[in-house]
Amino acid sequence: MYKVLLIEDDETARKQLAKYVQKERFEVISAENGRVGIELFQSEHPHIVLTDLKMPDIDGLEVIHTVKRLSPETEVIVFTGYGEVDTAIAAIREGVLDYLKKPIDLDILSLALGRAKEKINMRHSDNVVPHILLAEDEEIPRIRLKRVLEKEQWKIFDVANGEDAVSLFSHTKIDIVLLDIKMPKIDGLEALHKMREINDDFEAIILTGYGDEQSAIQAMRDGALSFLRKPVDLDQLILSIEKAIEKLSGDRALKYRTRELELARQIIAQITEEEDVIINIHKTIVEQAMNFAQRLLDSIPMSIIVIKRDLTLIYINKSMLDMIDFTPEKIDEKLLDNLKRIGIKDISIKQITDSIDILFNAHGRVETIKTGTYSFITLTLITIVGEVKENYVLMAVRGERLP
Repeated sequence: MYKVLLIEDDETARKQLAKYVQKERFEVISAENGRVGIELFQSEHPHIVLTDLKMPDIDGLEVIHTVKRLSPETEVIVFTGYGEVDTAIAAIREGVLDYLKKPIDLDILSLALGRAKEKINMRHSDNVVPHILLAEDEEIPRIRLKRVLEKEQWKIFDVANGEDAVSLFSHTKIDIVLLDIKMPKIDGLEALHKMREINDDFEAIILTGYGDEQSAIQAMRDGALSFLRKPVDLDQLILSIEKAIEKLSGDRALKYRTRELELARQIIAQITEEEDVIINIHKTIVEQAMNFAQRLLDSIPMSIIVIKRDLTLIYINKSMLDMIDFTPEKIDEKLLDNLKRIGIKDISIKQITDSIDILFNAHGRVETIKTGTYSFITLTLITIVGEVKENYVLMAVRGERLP
């Protein structure tokens, strides 16, 4: 279990957040101010730090600097109040993973914690154990199923009715739900509805007896992944759960990439609002160009190309080259076709040229083209000053699948 250090000076908020983070399957250590937080960080060595930005004595920025100096790999998430968003975005450019506006949206907090856990897992090659809720009112089949599923090294919670299933779901982070259609107190369909109202970050598999097929089909319309007839074929059940785990992992990864895009867009917008993005090649070309590239590439988790207005490429970064596996000379159909491999599907040359025209003619700061359910291309103007002053377009690409 990963350890989270929560630093929040408001006692009520601190207790509520600690309870929610525990529900998300993290161990929580709480601190009432930045000074105590730093002391706990040095003694407890948490994997993740959640900290308010505005606190008496030692503020959140000092906490961030101390944490990153002592342990650069520690993931940091900040809370920010009204008027502090620019500071939060600046903190992200310096290595903070995410920021959440107050009052805190718990779904966004869950997303941020998920992203942090994903990064830690990738560094340490840790295996994540899925948590599965089994709701079955017949005791003997329930015990049998639980024993079989536990042999797969999954964490199993079992209950005998729909009401207990919803109650457990509301207090525990559950990944996969196995729901019998017919149960006392609350049936499977109603339990599924109530769970969806609590959160949508899970997959459901319905267990149905003879004659309950219509209810099972309705459950699938309501978001269940599949249904299995009773008596349950154990091999088929395990296969269905494995598919559900795979789908849930993929959906979560897409949500994480979408959040990264959102943060990247805000960073680009902040940079371009602070000042025009200008590279002067009359003097100190190497220093200025490298500083500019570092500023963007370090803070934007996606592939980048720079093009002229006529779609000719003048720069392409390694991330993009690795994805397409060839060196294009301009934005053309061949390049767009290669981008389909990473989920950039619904995109045309016309969409790109229209967005570029808006940037040049309306002096827009940022244009975004939605290219799939979770994929986007973000465009912004940059200016290079040499013998003449010339505008170019920087394109940041985020696909639905990681390269």
